[in-house]
Amino acid sequence: MNLIIQTIIGNLQTLKQQQQITTQKVDTVCLQWFEADRRIIRTTTNDGREIAFRLLKEGQRLHHDDVVYLDKQLAIVVQIEPSEVIVLAPQTLAEMARACYEIGNKHTPLFLDGNELLLPFDKPLFEWLQAAGFAPTRQQRRLSEQLRANSAPGVGGSHTHSHSHDFAEHHHH
Repeated sequence: MNLIIQTIIGNLQTLKQQQQITTQKVDTVCLQWFEADRRIIRTTTNDGREIAFRLLKEGQRLHHDDVVYLDKQLAIVVQIEPSEVIVLAPQTLAEMARACYEIGNKHTPLFLDGNELLLPFDKPLFEWLQAAGFAPTRQQRRLSEQLRANSAPGVGGSHTHSHSHDFAEHHHH
């Protein structure tokens, strides 16, 4: 069975609440955080089903607990594997703003989990954050909700984009 996944059906918990997932067997597909925004992924589920993701929408990324296949017998759910991360817990809005600004300048992927900022572990960055007074900790965590910087059209002078931004695609959990 070679499944081609082109769309995300919804969140596992939401679909269970809506009774769309009841008696189906749940098979998981495990991905690393950095695979979650790839357009094309070929992989195998935990139960050995071959699947290929072909996500063609701009800005679409896979999240932990995304259901990517659903029929009467089977639901296939994405699991983002925990990885080694830097965790920052800024205590004030000003500190949060400074952390995002400083990290953004380094073009490091940045994730939000509640009031904590998560970044993929990188020793020089960890040491820099310590020196900058952010009190980072090193933990095993799941990187799922990536922060994205989107420039509004027409802001910031005369740069243009050849792709479109579809703001209807944002998922809120």
